[in-house]
Amino acid sequence: MRVKFILSAALFSFIVFARGETVTNLFGFSGPEFYPIDQQISLLHSADLDGDGLNDLIVANNLRSKINLLYNQGGKTNQPAKPKGKLELNELPPDARFRIDSIPTDERLAAMAVADLNGDGKPDLVFYGDGKNLEIIFNQGVNGWSDPKRWHIEDGRMDGNALAVGDLNGDGRPDIVLLGDNGSFYFLAQQPDKTFGEPEKIPYSGTPKAVQIADVNGDGKNDLLLVDWDSLTPFRFRLQNSGGQLGPEIYFKTQPVHSYVADNLEGNSNLFVVSIAQSSDRAEISQFTRRPAEALSQNGTNGFLKGQFQILPLNKTDAARRGILWADVNGDGRPDLLVAEPESGQISVYLQQPDGSLAPPETFPTLAGVNQLVAADWNGDGHPEIFLLSENERAIGVTKFDKSGRLPFPTLVPLDGKPLVMAVGALKPGAKPSLCVIVDKDGRRSLMLRTADGKMRAQKLSESFKGNPTTLAVHDVNQDGLADLVVLIPYEKIKVLLQKADGSFDEQDIDPPGGTIDQPWLAAADVDGDGKPELLLPQKNFVRAVVLEKQTGNSTNNSVWTFRVKDQINGDANDSRIVGATAVKNGATAIPSIFLLDAEHKQLTLCERDTNAVWRVTRNVELPVSDFDGLQSVALGGTNVQSVAFLGRNVAAWLPLAGDVWDLKALDGYDTPVKDGYLNDVVAGDLTGSGRKDLIFLETAKNYLEVVRFDKDHKFVPGNRWQVFEAHTFRGAANALPEPREALVTDVTGDKKNDLVVIVHDRILVYPQE
Repeated sequence: MRVKFILSAALFSFIVFARGETVTNLFGFSGPEFYPIDQQISLLHSADLDGDGLNDLIVANNLRSKINLLYNQGGKTNQPAKPKGKLELNELPPDARFRIDSIPTDERLAAMAVADLNGDGKPDLVFYGDGKNLEIIFNQGVNGWSDPKRWHIEDGRMDGNALAVGDLNGDGRPDIVLLGDNGSFYFLAQQPDKTFGEPEKIPYSGTPKAVQIADVNGDGKNDLLLVDWDSLTPFRFRLQNSGGQLGPEIYFKTQPVHSYVADNLEGNSNLFVVSIAQSSDRAEISQFTRRPAEALSQNGTNGFLKGQFQILPLNKTDAARRGILWADVNGDGRPDLLVAEPESGQISVYLQQPDGSLAPPETFPTLAGVNQLVAADWNGDGHPEIFLLSENERAIGVTKFDKSGRLPFPTLVPLDGKPLVMAVGALKPGAKPSLCVIVDKDGRRSLMLRTADGKMRAQKLSESFKGNPTTLAVHDVNQDGLADLVVLIPYEKIKVLLQKADGSFDEQDIDPPGGTIDQPWLAAADVDGDGKPELLLPQKNFVRAVVLEKQTGNSTNNSVWTFRVKDQINGDANDSRIVGATAVKNGATAIPSIFLLDAEHKQLTLCERDTNAVWRVTRNVELPVSDFDGLQSVALGGTNVQSVAFLGRNVAAWLPLAGDVWDLKALDGYDTPVKDGYLNDVVAGDLTGSGRKDLIFLETAKNYLEVVRFDKDHKFVPGNRWQVFEAHTFRGAANALPEPREALVTDVTGDKKNDLVVIVHDRILVYPQE
């Protein structure tokens, strides 16, 4: 049972409870048995706490700041014999099925799980509450319960679905996951000695509200399922790989939901998801399946497929900019992902594996506040160098992987001034790459060029150059065969440093076509197939491919440099906001396809040039998140599958242009037959003893329980339903909690038949199966 939690209160003055009727011809219920406890009981669980072979019940009692333990006394009921003395309010008679014990918590619990957390065969308790501590209380059998083991987690999520237990790293031991509110979840791995270490923060994208550990793909390994109720992509998962590591996030589009259950309903490895939509209140059952990727271009002119979009959340940073780059840094021919950690003074390196997946990040110490990364084989030895620009330390460092696979602390590059931006690339055909840096010394800007052999050249730039550049790129802007340097400055002209034959640079400030840009960026692509890449510059809803040319003015003989627009590539809509572009080679054709990142519409737009030499939008791909500010073309996998990589401050992603994809396939739907009814929640359990699980829906407008079978054809088969109670008169209806509000299926009678246990108001109801 996973339901979007709503907190409120109600006072009922007269309640009539109804007896359970026959649900189908396969089973029936007697009862209900009543076990009054307290208002605000929640988080219902079942486990054999004392090892007597009978299932006990566990609930959080937030009114009394304790956990109530209902120990099963062996099949007795609370129906007969009157007590000899007067009972206290909500006290159970001594011959009741359960006796109540409790564990004080001194806090209100938000989430709780029951599992064996130290390998002794006894179920333990783990919970999180408003005391901001994740706590484990170990079951000591006849000796009672241990003192709590605590981890203070200030930003844990106060939600009943925020806590999960299961083996998430493939070592056979249960681990603990707690959702945080800060963009990360906390992972506590159980150690070989059965203890738990300190929580590890693992980032997530978006704002998930629920977490579950389950085998999503049926490979025998537990995966991580995350749910964001209000999103148009409420479900996502991270699959555990053979090495016990979590893969990237895979999102699924459907309607926003307010409840779901994910379970193996057929008694095998197939996981099904039953969800209840927020808008229609309709239940739907779906299954995660694999299918071939569809063609990305409708006209079939290219071999691109819409592969599996994958998201890699990054450690959160508050820095305005962080260095992030795809580049082959270990010399194996596969692009890897490098991510600077500005606050901690580290760099995370995700090495690409032969199958195209990324290995878990290796973290190495580096400069603090790194806001730019570039890489190139600087000295021509076949092993790329990594350059890191630190705004905080006003320095540039260079490092490379050593033979042991370690990334040493960067060696500082001598500079005469504070580095502002950098680039690396060959300035002449056949030359080794040069490190190009714009530095500031006492308010005066200079260009500094440095090669790996230590040679350095410097050139002072205009005294009027006072803006803060954000980008420096090596590009032959005027297509004369000599590499130039392009400098982007927000709200200013584009500064172009044109390389002359002697290696010096002619400084020009050029108006961008269409006017200045507040957040400038650039890309390059050969848009006409002449073998010379043009510069791509953005302007709101389109990009323009430009070449720098010298033109003679009408009134004078003075020539000026201007951008000539060779072509324009528009986004999908007039209000599109293009924040990134990249070119991807399109088969054997000389002209690549262009992908545009449309931030306004949260989509990736594929553009191709038609037979009339006009660039047109051929396909839009919706994106589940939009926290990206750049694109890059990369090759993934042993076959070098072309992919579009997305770069963001706190998230990275990639879309392979081939391969199979995951789908959340809808199988059937269900609407409550109760007039004006409202399906609030759903639980699953085997009521027939067949190994197949049935579904119990909690209808809370008229207070019904509805039993629905899931048959072998993957269809819903409605069973009987009954009203749990009738509220004839009550106060506070507008603020009432939905009732019945929790349920589970478990055997509490010891007859090997599962019973139905329900929380209503201040009590637990048990419907024994006949």
